[in-house]
Amino acid sequence: MIYRSHQELHYPEHADLTNILFDYNLQNTPSNKPAVIDGPTGDVVFTYESIRDAVKRVAGHLQTELKIQPGTVVGILSTNRHYFPVCVHAILAVGGVVSALNPAYQPQELAHALSLSKPRHVLVEKDLLSTLNIALESIPTTKPHLHVWDDASPNPSLASTLPIESIIRHASPTTFTRPTSLPPPAYRVAFICFSSGTSGLVKGVRLSHSNIISNIHQQRAALTGMFAPNTVLALIVPFFHILGLAGFCCQFIAFGAPIVMFRRFELGPLLAAIKRDRITHINVVPPIALEFLRNPIADHGDYGSVRALCNAAAPLKGSIAERIERKLGCVVTQWYGMTECSPSVASQREDEVGVKGTIGKLLPGMEMRIVDEEGKDARVGELLLRGPNVMLGYVQHGSVQSNAMTEDGFLKTGDVGYIDENGYIFLVDRAKEMIKVKGNQVAPAELEAVLLSHPAVEDAAVCGVYDDERATEYPIAYIATKITGRQELEGLKAEVRQFVDGQVTRYKQLKGGVHVLDAIPRNASGKILRRLLPANLAAAEQAKRAVKPSDTTRGEVVIQAKL
Repeated sequence: MIYRSHQELHYPEHADLTNILFDYNLQNTPSNKPAVIDGPTGDVVFTYESIRDAVKRVAGHLQTELKIQPGTVVGILSTNRHYFPVCVHAILAVGGVVSALNPAYQPQELAHALSLSKPRHVLVEKDLLSTLNIALESIPTTKPHLHVWDDASPNPSLASTLPIESIIRHASPTTFTRPTSLPPPAYRVAFICFSSGTSGLVKGVRLSHSNIISNIHQQRAALTGMFAPNTVLALIVPFFHILGLAGFCCQFIAFGAPIVMFRRFELGPLLAAIKRDRITHINVVPPIALEFLRNPIADHGDYGSVRALCNAAAPLKGSIAERIERKLGCVVTQWYGMTECSPSVASQREDEVGVKGTIGKLLPGMEMRIVDEEGKDARVGELLLRGPNVMLGYVQHGSVQSNAMTEDGFLKTGDVGYIDENGYIFLVDRAKEMIKVKGNQVAPAELEAVLLSHPAVEDAAVCGVYDDERATEYPIAYIATKITGRQELEGLKAEVRQFVDGQVTRYKQLKGGVHVLDAIPRNASGKILRRLLPANLAAAEQAKRAVKPSDTTRGEVVIQAKL
């Protein structure tokens, strides 16, 4: 059975994202309305007129000086910058492809992402240049041109300079010419993003212009009323993340909603900005949501303008959401999506928060099946998705692609749920193996590969353990070893943890600790039986004790968005 949204989807199928920025005005946004506001100071960095002008200036420079041609992949390796969305749209305007790279990547992780996206150029923050060069040393076949965008005088032997702020101020907006004879937007790649997979290292996700544009219009139709003339959004997610890239750089700019931008999350400056700029919507992940409950300075905030906290990218318990609603006097909505869906799949409207535990309804134009392990229709089962916002595919072909899609074009989400008679979707389980650390996905297989490279580790398994205090999961590792003796084992556990933590991004570190088992539980074919790992057994037992006989699947459901 195929479930569909009751709303029809209409979007300009022949438009690309440059058309959306320059030629369409979806909300009749005045040209002098703020587009990007600096969070700490309140300064208007760009209006809607000046951001379009800035895009033309940077795009002209990319064409004339860097000779970027249609189809050229340009990487961006940086923390949040005011000009990040300008550069994204400038690259798209000249027909290029944006590959947004995680600035927290360690060299080996960055090398893998670069080997997938194969950028011809990389715009890099000066503090990340050394990491980038170390990564490139391990992939001699990938030699992009490096351009430091926040330093006027980098080491010329390592990179050239591309002073974006100076280009925006001084370059001519008339040198830019829109390229012609481009592939149709439905088949033209706009972004190469990175999504963790259960098989280990990240996968490169190819998203087309039409994928993003259809999702813009899906959200616009589904969230009627959210994008009012007085809507103001706080950006505290990173631009490289799909929510920052497709959501803030594209969707919210298209909707004419001012973005109050922060380079990093700090509650004090955010509270000041809420009061000063009358922020109406804040995208959060659970650790940030908890700050509103636990940080004493939150007791003195002025939340009169806030209409909603929109939770995405990680689970948020219903009890926490209710406490936030009572304290702030706003609603907490749940959004569900994933990188492969550009990113939104279902969104809870502000007038639907009375339906507890739901992630909302399917967005217009989306189709969904619910299947059991054999692929047959089921009331409760894995969610399969199809729609114009579903990715073109992965950079990797072969089994990576075939394992993710059905023959009739449905994306396998790995998330388990059901849909009620009113069309509301509920998640009752999630992808079995992925660990969510503060909104970031961690693949156990990647950490297991690092563990097994330690000479004293005979076998290894990783799963997630939930930390109630911090409202997030952390990776916990189990190892088998030939070493014996209590003191020796304690030393080994500390050594192994240090060994792994030194090779991975901070959020992937083994904060759940390292533990020794006699043997790692595996089935006859050698697959790790993660449900039998002690942390998972303990969690299952705790859940069993918490469920009363009268409870149904409508109890306190943990909502997650796999972005």
